Amino acid sequence: MEYTIDELARVADTTVRSVRVYHERGLLPSPDVRGRIGYYDVNHLSRLQTISRLLSRGMKLNGIRELLEAWDRGDGLAEILGVPDQPDDSAPTPAAPPAPSPELPEYMHKALATTDPLEAYRLANPRCCDLATRLIDAGLPASAAFSLVERFRIDVDQAVDRYASELFFHLAGKPFEQSERGPGDRNDFETNIAIARLMTNRAAAELVDQVLSRHTEPQSSDPAP
Repeated sequence: MEYTIDELARVADTTVRSVRVYHERGLLPSPDVRGRIGYYDVNHLSRLQTISRLLSRGMKLNGIRELLEAWDRGDGLAEILGVPDQPDDSAPTPAAPPAPSPELPEYMHKALATTDPLEAYRLANPRCCDLATRLIDAGLPASAAFSLVERFRIDVDQAVDRYASELFFHLAGKPFEQSERGPGDRNDFETNIAIARLMTNRAAAELVDQVLSRHTEPQSSDPAP
């Protein structure tokens, strides 16, 4: 079955503008152009529905593109997820030793050299910039505020990176390997990737909040009744 761009957008419950954006961002293959009209097939429809499903689960276009490009290249799950083909479940992964705090990255030096360092930093790390702004408002020099936030960011990055691949493998990769690997199983795999990312993100936020609560909630000195 073939669709014009208007028909494709209508069947996929999206807009023509979105279809064109996905073309421009490299997520959707080009149509078969005959004359001056582009014709799409069921593969385009399936890809478009997958994109919409992943977007609804919180994935960004860049992440979706990387996932679909890896799949189109025929990369195995180990390459897509960054885990060994047959992980050893008998022994826990040893924790990496803490790395020494590095110097400020180049983009932060550039931020500090501008007339508005907060605005420059916000482009790279908007939420971290909010924290740095608050620290500066509290009286900390900009360079010290950026350094403190950057050390915090690096520690969080290392902690998440240590477990992300294993979590993604068990939540998405392993179920797919045990399936028949048909079109429906592929859709389930892509959906599970998005769900795993969302659930891991929420779990990490909860854990961080619990730690922060221990540092901010007043400790009662009264004996328990």
